[in-house]
Amino acid sequence: MKQIFTLSMVLLAATMGMAQHKSISTAKPRPAEKPRVATTEEIERSLFEGSLSLGANQVSADRDVYNEDFSNGLAGQGTNGAWTFEDTGGNSIWMMADANSPAGFYSSSAAPLASTTAANGWVIFDADLYQGGEISEANPAEDVSGYLVSSPIDFSACPSVILEFQQAFRYCCADEKPFVLEVSNDGGATWIVYDAAPEFNGGANDASANPLVSAVDISAAAAGQSFVIIRFGWQPDGNASHSHYFWGIDDIRAYENPVQNDLRVLQVTSGDIFADYEYRCMALEQAIDAAAGGLTIGTIYENIGTITQTATITAEVLDASQTTVIATISQEVTVYSNAESPTPGDPIDTLFLATNWAPTEVGEYYVRTSMTITGVDESPADNTLSKKFLVVEGEYGHDDPALLNTEMTPYSGSGTAADPYNPTGYGSYLTCFNPGSTAGGLSIRFDNSTDDYCPFNILLLARNTDYNLSDAEYVAYGEYEVEPFYVPTGASQQFPIYLSFEEAVELTEGITYFAGIQTEFETEQELAVKAIDEIDSDFSTGYWAETTTPGEFLWFFGVGFLTDASPAIRLVLSEFVSVEEEAQFINDFSISPNPASINTRISFDLKAASYIAYEVRDIQGKLVTFDNIGMYNQGENSFNLNVSEYPAGNYIFNMVIDGEKMFSRQFNVTR
Repeated sequence: MKQIFTLSMVLLAATMGMAQHKSISTAKPRPAEKPRVATTEEIERSLFEGSLSLGANQVSADRDVYNEDFSNGLAGQGTNGAWTFEDTGGNSIWMMADANSPAGFYSSSAAPLASTTAANGWVIFDADLYQGGEISEANPAEDVSGYLVSSPIDFSACPSVILEFQQAFRYCCADEKPFVLEVSNDGGATWIVYDAAPEFNGGANDASANPLVSAVDISAAAAGQSFVIIRFGWQPDGNASHSHYFWGIDDIRAYENPVQNDLRVLQVTSGDIFADYEYRCMALEQAIDAAAGGLTIGTIYENIGTITQTATITAEVLDASQTTVIATISQEVTVYSNAESPTPGDPIDTLFLATNWAPTEVGEYYVRTSMTITGVDESPADNTLSKKFLVVEGEYGHDDPALLNTEMTPYSGSGTAADPYNPTGYGSYLTCFNPGSTAGGLSIRFDNSTDDYCPFNILLLARNTDYNLSDAEYVAYGEYEVEPFYVPTGASQQFPIYLSFEEAVELTEGITYFAGIQTEFETEQELAVKAIDEIDSDFSTGYWAETTTPGEFLWFFGVGFLTDASPAIRLVLSEFVSVEEEAQFINDFSISPNPASINTRISFDLKAASYIAYEVRDIQGKLVTFDNIGMYNQGENSFNLNVSEYPAGNYIFNMVIDGEKMFSRQFNVTR
């Protein structure tokens, strides 16, 4: 349930496409793929994250009201009673693990569950083993499902129940997790469904931490109930995309929630304005007018205590120092405990507050949200959260240059003729909120895995109503190849590259566009773009992903709540720097002679060393000449522009500094 307090807010319920990450970083584009054997790196990462997960488990065992470590197999520990199972493999998929588990074709090198008591037994849903070998025409993938079911448990004396278990899993090949935790208190007539792995932020073909210690508050279904049945279910999606890998479970325990009063802020958004996406880099001219609600701040919050609370959420806009509050708004909300929530199993809620404030000048700003209750919160440190966003001239996107910490590259391929790279394609969705903006090109930060002379295209697509980009209309385009100086050799060289569309395009108010970059279907050159890894709730990223037919590629949404990477790709608008602002970057900028017939000289005096690109457009906005000319030193600089082949007429010379600031001069060519 969502409480929305804006003039006309519509939050995007993003449809999740198919995707996969390259093993080097969880921020890689993630094409939908067939199952594959885990790499050594993936196994080591999983085990390392598992040790961290175990270390975070600090709830005292003396609060336990139920334990099961499978030391007695499926017969159950003590008086718990036996576990039963059923699956579509004729009861051959759920099983007690043995020394070879998981033992399927694609899991053969995967580490077994490293739970605390793994040595005395654990349970596995070994879908890989059941599939019987490599997927082929003779052995097609089969949709599988099954449940592991407990005996009835008496929680009648428990005012709250948290179920904890240790698990490890990997699933293929669609990003929605195929498994759930379900609880019944009426003998199995009805079931309340919970997320079996709420801590997992990956997607298809990503291995979980090993073990992943999951704690799920099942109070709404179990607290005070005398006949509670728990079941772990692997559920199919109808097209065999969840056919492979495994799910291991061990060390199940239930305990009473030791905390009464505890709220926490999970996330704050810095610009979910009206429609779809959160902007970390907002074009000043595209900011929503204050009279129309202005900047909207979103807060995702949760009650992790046992008592329903009346809380006050305060959302604020702060200046760059984070000491001056520019705008503030508060709202009182009811924050249900898990046991009392109208939506059992989901005490998380979202509040959007319109600040009635809009930026009037460029700069760095912060949004901050906080929650307070009457009384004492038992862990107040997690009741406040803040986030930075930028307001700039003439460009907007979803990345923060200070946080670019990973790269996006092709998923697979070695770059040889026999094994070319998979296509690279990624970009960001951008909604035009105000009329009057003209898109001239993209600002892109390449990373050092990029190969010289790799061919690629830049594009601007108008998204259709069902979010499908594969059939979307091209509204701007440009063909390029990677020049050697596009590729940074170190942190100091990671400057943005400005790339022009063949023709500038005026954006339409209310339309969502997709600004992206794309290589050929198969290439021996690699393309890599800087990105922010694991950003929160920004569904703006798009991936060019391979579908089930080899060589067939479609655009998909980025997937995985809290996991999407945001590529350093920004849309540059025609909001040129004013004369007053120009003085912050250059002392002089001139074109002489003007008019010109053969050559004219471009002169500029930089206040700091900067990366320079330029474009020449005719009076209708069509691109005539374009070049990224590289890094220029502080002080006076110049170069010649050959106009001998230009038809007579008026032209616009646009100089771009550091891929971001655009300065414009008009000149004339005579014949």
